Amino acid sequence: MAVLQMNWQPSLLRHKRKSSPPLGLRNLGNTCYLNSVLQCLTYTPPLANFCLQSLHSSSCDVAREKKSECPFCILEKRIVRSLSLDLPLDSPLKINRCLRIFAQHFRTGMQEDAHEFLRYVIDACHNTCLQLKKLQQQRKKAGNGNATSGCGNDSTIVKEIFGGSLQNQVKCLSCGAESNTVDEIMDISLDVLHSSSLKDSLQKFFQPEILDGNNKYKCDKCNKLVTARKQMSLLQAPNVLVIQLKRFEGIFGGKIDKLINFEEVLVLSSYMCEESQVGS
Repeated sequence: MAVLQMNWQPSLLRHKRKSSPPLGLRNLGNTCYLNSVLQCLTYTPPLANFCLQSLHSSSCDVAREKKSECPFCILEKRIVRSLSLDLPLDSPLKINRCLRIFAQHFRTGMQEDAHEFLRYVIDACHNTCLQLKKLQQQRKKAGNGNATSGCGNDSTIVKEIFGGSLQNQVKCLSCGAESNTVDEIMDISLDVLHSSSLKDSLQKFFQPEILDGNNKYKCDKCNKLVTARKQMSLLQAPNVLVIQLKRFEGIFGGKIDKLINFEEVLVLSSYMCEESQVGS
């Protein structure tokens, strides 16, 4: 796998894109969600650096009748075009016509959710990398019967950029026994109904919850219902953290359109679990 380059590599950019504003994208009819996601991905440095070097398409020999059906190749081509074209404005026609390659139920011209589309794009590219890796391992094994290294490894450039993990800990307040579960993540969704800033929303997301009353916890060590403390923490922070602000209140609620403040620098150290802090 290529070494992750978190900072922009100016040598990969054409002069026009170094000195000019970002390339704008035309609205092709209810494509605000598409354009916003493409702009976010295009200006994510490690992904842009990877795509500008054509590191996926140059090795994409997956079993497809048409290479144009590979979601990562489509995204790579779009990002390279956006960072290379010497124009102020462009139309994302190709990727708009290929929506079903990323999400089969998406339809051209229909209003869709930006976060949902982002997840489909990230998942599609991650799965494509896994398929490519599996095929390469099979071919390597066919050439050398002892070549089994790397089997079962689900690491990809997409996971390396966006992947992290959350630890959900429940601690019995009677005996101190802890139960930890870990979930892999590609993003975090935050409630903003009762928050006015990203920092406040994060603090509420990670703040401990006391399980008591009708919500008591069954402790295996005490063998009874007990009062416990439940808390989420970051076991592994993503290199690029994707945060979704939940802008809708309930299932049938209206859109929450208030301003949410955020600082230029986001410090995650206070949200990391103890094991991660000790190892860092």
